[in-house]
This record gives sequence, structure tokens and C-alpha cells, in this order.
Amino acid sequence: MIIELFGPPGAGKTTFARALTTRLLKSGLLAELRLSHRPTERLPVFDRCEAAAGRFEAGQYQNVVMHRLSRPLGEMLRIALHPFANSRDVKTAAHLVRLLPPTSILASIKNAQYISRLSHSWHEKSRDAHIVLYDQGFVQAVCSLALLAGVTNDTKIANALDHTPISDVLICLQAPLELLRARLNYRRRLQSPIEQMFEPDLKRSLASISMIDRLHDLLLQRGRPVLSVSSLNQRSLNEGVNMIEKEVFKRLQN
Repeated sequence: MIIELFGPPGAGKTTFARALTTRLLKSGLLAELRLSHRPTERLPVFDRCEAAAGRFEAGQYQNVVMHRLSRPLGEMLRIALHPFANSRDVKTAAHLVRLLPPTSILASIKNAQYISRLSHSWHEKSRDAHIVLYDQGFVQAVCSLALLAGVTNDTKIANALDHTPISDVLICLQAPLELLRARLNYRRRLQSPIEQMFEPDLKRSLASISMIDRLHDLLLQRGRPVLSVSSLNQRSLNEGVNMIEKEVFKRLQN
């Protein structure tokens, strides 16, 4: 079973995915979490506080940035070593980028590589018997491409959605604008200038809110059920995790 999350930056996708994975494991299910997180999100709490106070050492930032660079390069190398076996992943990436072409060549290459890696992981994990959670999957990738391409045509976006693998459980994380703005500003304060190069600016991040809403509607129009949750605070997080846990057990029984 594959569980996929999507939502605007700062909505709490990674936080929710971690909480849900922990709950499923405690319930006796085999669950694996596949993250597409930013380096600063891997820092322990006390390090985050030091980073916010400006005391985070340069060497620590260099380590997380190097991990950010080395991980995708390593995954792309593994794909390149088996070009025929992974041709499906490359074709999926090329097709989506062709449907929603970013205005920048560099962005096209970057997103094509990311989608190839995502497709490779997705199809590899789909053969496993356990539950695999993606805090950002193909719906989020389509959102990013549509924003980078400046596409306003719902038909083109829907066509891209039709060419993506379908998850077993699809979850949309929602949050009010002011909370998203506050979370994104706080996140940016924790990042070094090098890390900020990997992330969209505040304006582009907030622009994804309306795109997520459009994707949500298009998915429903295509008969794909979407479960909406939030992680505004601990209470809403727990309520959302409870709801998804029940849904997972129901689908496993069916």
C-alpha cells in the first residue's frame, strides 16, 4: 500500500507523515517513510534553537547540504547503471516535463531528475507487502511543475495527473495562509544562504496554495478520493492521524 501526501509548503506534510508512520508501527503494521525533506528538518530540537539564534556551526550546515547533493546524485547513478530496467522512470519524468515544461532549462533538468528518482522508488516500493508513505509524491511534483511552467490551463494539469501513478491513499494537508506564512518565515531563518538556493522563495511557496486547491478539485473530478487533514496543532494532528489510521485498516481489510 502506498500513502501519498500533498499540500502547500509549511502545511505540515513531513510532520504528519512521521506521526502517521509512528502510529501505524505502534498498531503492528509494517510501515516505511520516504521523505523529501529539507536538511534543516533533520536537525534535533536543540540544534534548531541554536540555528535560530545564529549559533549553528558552518560545518553542520555543510554536512546537511552535502547530504542534500549526494543523495540525489547517488540515486541517479543507480538508475543510470540500469538504463533499460529503469527506462519507465525516465519516460515518466520526460513526459511530465514535456506536458508542463518549466521556463528554465535548469529547472526542467532538476525536476526530470527528481521525478525519475521518485518513479524508481515508487515502483520499487509498490511491489513490497508493507505500507510506504511519501510526504511528497507525484501530485506534489505536478504542483511544482505547473507553478514553474506558469500553466493556468486545467486541461493540461489534469492531463499530467492522468499520467502519474495512483497511490492507494491520497492525503491533502491544509493550513490557513497566515500560519503558512509564519512557518515559512521561521523555516527560512533556520537555513543558510546555500540551503536557501534549493528552496522556492516565500512568494512562490504561497502561490502553491491556489494550485493545491486546483489539484484537489481536479483529482475529485477524476474520481480519485482525497482525504483532507491538518496539523495546525497537536490536537488536529492527532485527529488527522486517527482518521487516516482507520482508513488504512479499512482498506487493508477490503
